[in-house]
Amino acid sequence: MSEWNPQDSAAAKPPPPRPGGLEHLPAWEDVRSGATFQHRTLPSPKHPIHAFFHGLCLPYHLLRALFADKAARRRYLWVAILQAVAVLVLGWTLMDGGTQAADRSSRRGAVSSRKEPPVRITLSSNEVRVETSEEDSPAKEKDSPRAVKFELEPENLSDATSLKFWAALFAAMQIAQWVVVALSRDFHDAIARDASLLTHLEPEDGPLTPRIRLNVRWLLKEARHRWRSFVAILLGTPVLFLLTLPLPMTRTLLAVLVPAWSAYWVVVFTASKSARAWTDTSGRLPWFLRFWTVLTTQVPGFRWKLFQSYARFWTARSRFAFSPAAEVERQPWAFAGLAIVRGLSMLPLLKCFLRPLIPVASAHLLAANQASLAAPSPLLPVTDPDAPSSRPA
Repeated sequence: MSEWNPQDSAAAKPPPPRPGGLEHLPAWEDVRSGATFQHRTLPSPKHPIHAFFHGLCLPYHLLRALFADKAARRRYLWVAILQAVAVLVLGWTLMDGGTQAADRSSRRGAVSSRKEPPVRITLSSNEVRVETSEEDSPAKEKDSPRAVKFELEPENLSDATSLKFWAALFAAMQIAQWVVVALSRDFHDAIARDASLLTHLEPEDGPLTPRIRLNVRWLLKEARHRWRSFVAILLGTPVLFLLTLPLPMTRTLLAVLVPAWSAYWVVVFTASKSARAWTDTSGRLPWFLRFWTVLTTQVPGFRWKLFQSYARFWTARSRFAFSPAAEVERQPWAFAGLAIVRGLSMLPLLKCFLRPLIPVASAHLLAANQASLAAPSPLLPVTDPDAPSSRPA
């Protein structure tokens, strides 16, 4: 498989600036430079706008690398398209079957709870008269017919565009997508390996022959990870409620802080998609635990044993994510940009095309940061054999 170098092609070079264009704006220069893919031997971008657009555009550059190689392009398109077709077929089947089952259940319940009275139909030249006789009417009126008025209504097609319909369809597609990805995730690992090799990054997985299979070990690991992630997110909500309780507009603040808290964890779990995000063994507390520890040990009014016990419990339940959280603190803007792409990959069908690119993009960001940390200090000569290494132990 041939390696792809975007710097060797004329298309990868930025066009010359035009007089009076956006190129003269400093902010646009940050956006353009952040969206330009370069070799990972260069340091990670530091400017927030530069770093954000760098993380946002990394999956796009990985996609370009895959499309530049014939074998990798063929594998990527075949896998993504076949997965998307399987998700559509399975999702629509689940949607149709669930709708029919719900309709049958509602009809049976309506029929069983209702007793139909006798019906008498009278036909004439210009009308059809339908008469019923109620059983529970007075005795003298039991045999007297009662006219029933029928109104014909046009077929209601609004259900196909209602929120309930689209919510049910979205749920069915999500279930179908999860099943398809769980059975064919080996192909995503192979695509991620291709993208790593084509962009000069050491792959995290060895050579493999992808096949359709049910990996029970991966299912158990994924279920455990999702449960621990849910607990870590949930434990922060009482703290947010406690901090906003004495403030005005508590509900408004919670409506902003709770989604922001969840978004932070989405960024952390985006970084955790790469195995390089789990190499930090310093055990440094994340920013929210440092804040809560200082608040409950040094601020008067919060130094309660209950709050300190909650801090220890919160630390124990969040310890599994300390390493990726530390990586996010080093590159928050870059991983925030990449998290937007991962958010798009959670949508039905888009996951088939974007999922294999997220781990490689995260690995590129982590490798660039590790390379910058391992670089020798500019205050020391490069050839000095006694110079201390800046690589973390």
